[in-house]
Amino acid sequence: MNAELIVRNTIKEHGLIPQGSRVVLGLSGGPDSLCLLYVLAELQRVFGFRLEALHLNHLMRGEEAEADVEFLKKTCESLSVPLTVVRCDVYKKAADEGISVEEAGRAARHEALKECAAGDLMALAHNRDDQAETVLMRIMRGTGIHGLAAMEYKRDDGLIRPLLDTPRLEVEKYCIAHGLMPRYDRTNGDPAYTRNRLRLELLPALEQDYNPSIKEVLVRLSQNAREDDDYLALEAEKFINTSLDIRRSGGDTEVSCSVKKLRALHPAVFKRVIKLIFSGIGLTEDIAAVHLNSLHNALERNRGGALIQFPRGYEAVFSKGNVVFRRSL
Repeated sequence: MNAELIVRNTIKEHGLIPQGSRVVLGLSGGPDSLCLLYVLAELQRVFGFRLEALHLNHLMRGEEAEADVEFLKKTCESLSVPLTVVRCDVYKKAADEGISVEEAGRAARHEALKECAAGDLMALAHNRDDQAETVLMRIMRGTGIHGLAAMEYKRDDGLIRPLLDTPRLEVEKYCIAHGLMPRYDRTNGDPAYTRNRLRLELLPALEQDYNPSIKEVLVRLSQNAREDDDYLALEAEKFINTSLDIRRSGGDTEVSCSVKKLRALHPAVFKRVIKLIFSGIGLTEDIAAVHLNSLHNALERNRGGALIQFPRGYEAVFSKGNVVFRRSL
């Protein structure tokens, strides 16, 4: 099955693009995004959506990057696909925010895509091999079930991945068959970046010495994890919708739940419940296992009056048989 048929089936199976949608594709000019550009340009008529593209110039490759921009302008013009070009100094962004260049580039791409889409659908060209690489990278970092589920076909914020079932080999075949000449970013071969080493060194070694089907195994693991993660998320949502007392005062929100009900939760559901509670009152990041374990231990001991501190000034306070989740007073 070729890339176009695989993408068509992925869109149908996962309901990625409702009729009448506007889709903004993140376009680098590499094989994956170029393949997806041409495929989606063809499928516009089939699924009844409108395609646009966005390219982010990272300002990392000088004249090469400017040549990419000119190439993409001509390509999109030939397909009658509107193209927006955004420039961002990724090295400066990384230094200013104290993050790696990889993280800064990824964040810049998502920010630009979100702004350009303005609430409409955003498409990224991650392929099936990318999914396998993501799973392996997260295993090495000690992830849980949610991390093993890896990249989603569609997210609540409108991001979709129509190429996620398509192997890299099929992407390359499509480009050759259609006479496409992708742009190649030399930084993708730089071993200074962890993901490049994983793709160029670790995965080939695993294929050769341990399991020639390791990519398929990793993708299957992500699919199994996704099923488990979806079920646990549903259980957590069910608890949230039936077991909380929510009080709002001014701009602050407090959430209260009985110690007895929280203690009865399975640990896997408990962790999701606590993260959802804090997300609802403003803390969406930086909750680590140490915070969740401290709260769970306090629940097991039923420590009346205990106070468990969470990041960014949030806390969980035991009071009269309940746990109150709030921003510190």
